[in-house]
Amino acid sequence: MLNGETPRLAKSQYAVRSKELLSLVKQLRAIGAQADLDLPRITVIGNQSAGKSSVVEAISGITVPRDAGTCTRCPMECRMSSSDKPWSCQVYIRWEFDASGKRSEKVHEEPFGGVITDKGDVELALRRAQTAVLHPTFPPQKFLHMSAAELSKLGRPGDPVALPFSQNAVCVDLEGPDCTDLSFIDLPGIIQNADPHVVKLVEDLVVSHIKGNCLILVALPITDDIENQKALRLARKEDPAGRRTIGVITKLDLLSVGSTKVRDLWLEVIEGRRHALRHGYFCTRQPDDDERAAGVTPESARAAEADFFATTQPWAASVHQHRFGTSKLTATLSSLLVRVIDDTLPNIRAETTRVLDICKRELAALPKGIDQEPATYMLSLITDFSSRISQYAQGTADARSLIQENRVYYTQFKEAIRATAPYFVPYTSRKEEPRFDNRLDDDEPASESKNRPFFLDDMRRHIDDSITRELPNNVPFDAKVVLIDEFQSTWENFATVCFDRVRKCMLKTLLECISKYFGGYEGLRNHLNVFVSELVEQHYDSCLSHIAAILEGERTPFTQNDHYLATSKDKWLAKYKEARAGQKEPSPAQGIAASTLSSPFSFANPSAISSPAKAPSSAPAPLPFSFAKPLASSVSGSKPASSKGGPPVIVTTPETEFRSPAPSPSPFVLPVPQPNPVDKLNAALAALADLGYSGITAEDLGKLNPPDEYETELEAMAEVRGYFQVAYKRVIDNVPILIDLLFVKAVSKDVQSFLVTKLGLGTANATARCAQYLAEDPNIVQRRDELVARKKRLENVADELYNFGL
Repeated sequence: MLNGETPRLAKSQYAVRSKELLSLVKQLRAIGAQADLDLPRITVIGNQSAGKSSVVEAISGITVPRDAGTCTRCPMECRMSSSDKPWSCQVYIRWEFDASGKRSEKVHEEPFGGVITDKGDVELALRRAQTAVLHPTFPPQKFLHMSAAELSKLGRPGDPVALPFSQNAVCVDLEGPDCTDLSFIDLPGIIQNADPHVVKLVEDLVVSHIKGNCLILVALPITDDIENQKALRLARKEDPAGRRTIGVITKLDLLSVGSTKVRDLWLEVIEGRRHALRHGYFCTRQPDDDERAAGVTPESARAAEADFFATTQPWAASVHQHRFGTSKLTATLSSLLVRVIDDTLPNIRAETTRVLDICKRELAALPKGIDQEPATYMLSLITDFSSRISQYAQGTADARSLIQENRVYYTQFKEAIRATAPYFVPYTSRKEEPRFDNRLDDDEPASESKNRPFFLDDMRRHIDDSITRELPNNVPFDAKVVLIDEFQSTWENFATVCFDRVRKCMLKTLLECISKYFGGYEGLRNHLNVFVSELVEQHYDSCLSHIAAILEGERTPFTQNDHYLATSKDKWLAKYKEARAGQKEPSPAQGIAASTLSSPFSFANPSAISSPAKAPSSAPAPLPFSFAKPLASSVSGSKPASSKGGPPVIVTTPETEFRSPAPSPSPFVLPVPQPNPVDKLNAALAALADLGYSGITAEDLGKLNPPDEYETELEAMAEVRGYFQVAYKRVIDNVPILIDLLFVKAVSKDVQSFLVTKLGLGTANATARCAQYLAEDPNIVQRRDELVARKKRLENVADELYNFGL
């Protein structure tokens, strides 16, 4: 370490750069950057009694505590800086961990005592500082003036208040003209003959310090077989390629003259033929116990070391003289450390930015701490939550899911109601015609009807069974009411199933928003889940009663939409008559279902929908209007041809023309092309328009069929089927409108006032209650505090790097 060139080197540009780099890393470690970043460093490790302390003393020029057994029980960080000023030493304690070994939120270094100018006072100061570190529950000042005898009584095995080892570091700043610009960390020696948990504790401490950007200096006594060096095995595990490991061979003077084989084996190691390391091995000779007891000075020790390597074989004849002596080791360590720091600084800057960004994102994901009066803060949370629920109820651009899911349920409800349409088949029985398309051409796509087919013979029997005092050819009103009631019997079940799905979707949305806005307050979140469930049930019951009321109203036939009812009836009557006259081929699209009724569509819980009840034996009271006589038809359909007026004429049905036998083609005459049926139909409609029959459509032509013996039954079928269209289109709008208005919008409108009342905001003890509700999850509080501390630490690191020019 002593070198006459030091003053000149200290003034060189390289020395200035080295000082700056080492000073930067020193400052970064002081603010705790090593907790988040892999800072460059040198770590000195070795087995217990491997001569590690002697190497540390030789490099630093100070005397460290020595005792039988394990003496070093915490890391010691030695930071040396060359200077023209007189030699001085300042001891610090860096508190990074609490008494349980958990990393503290805030890392800080505090001076332990004043500046030391006498090297003889350093050892006792280090003992005092280590004792303070091992007793974290006491103030460090308690140990500042203790004597060596008093210190020896503390920290003995069985001491209930002393830690066996600590991760908090004793830091030593050395400055003077004989100091080399270097810093390193000295760790406790690796022990093997102790309690297993103590052995593991020390090994874990060593491993944690030798990862990453660490130069590992391993003390290897020449008196032990290199294969048995536990410290070297740990270094190999973390540095398998040997790129970061440096060996320092100690106790060379203890090798006896006759140990030729051992000496040869170690020469192979030094020369790189065995256990090769990228930075190789160094050899030192340190004072023995007698020399230390005699008070040998660092200068005398280095002179004795130089003489040993110059006069002792085989070292004196070795070609590796640049690896013999403490001064060579120190210079190499300083050069390597500065190079590692210089090479890794850009990565450290980038890693600081990356880790800081992650920290900020994680912190933003956690609920913010309360920095205002609890009741006021609670009200702001509920206001934000209620505003978000209102956005879902309105279906705004970023809150569409609720309304979109509800639309799916409303569509399913519509399809279910449409599938309850009465399945009237205009044939006398199943044998006559097995299929009939139970929809009009302009209807929406049909759902297969699950209702049993109802034939003309069935209708005749139904009418006959309903007659009491009616005159002949009059269909009892009760007969129609029974048929209407039959297809409406399942509507309430379908409405309830639809509403239940909307309710679940609404509750799911509320609970998800509660988790988002109140996720950090577990107790409050649990209360709010109960409160909003209560609010949902209140509005569900209220809305369900309104739905039940309008569905009950549907059980009594009524409409003022006379035009649509008449139009629908006429269309169905024409369709039935066409089928009876054989003018339209039945479509295979609609098959005859089983005679028993079942749900027209499947919900999650099949049992939620019951089969429609059978028609009641007695009809309800007369209605405010009659179905007996259809209103005058103004049929809408295909566009009518223009009319020039004229007397009425009898028109032959198109089907009759189509069925006229065509003349047999002559073998000598080309066959005459037959007219297209559609062209003939259009020609007939045009002819009628020319005769003054305006507004006639294709459906109306069915009325020209001759009287049918089942005319009364067909009229009844058409009227009931037409009324289904009126009631079906009414209910598929009214039920969703009520659900949206009286449930979805009502819940979103009332949620804020409801929660304000339930939480007691505005009451005398609102502040106390809110403070209790807002008690955060301890894990979240701990995590946020950790992130806040890390964020501040990384920001300080970023500032230091910026000030350095990075």
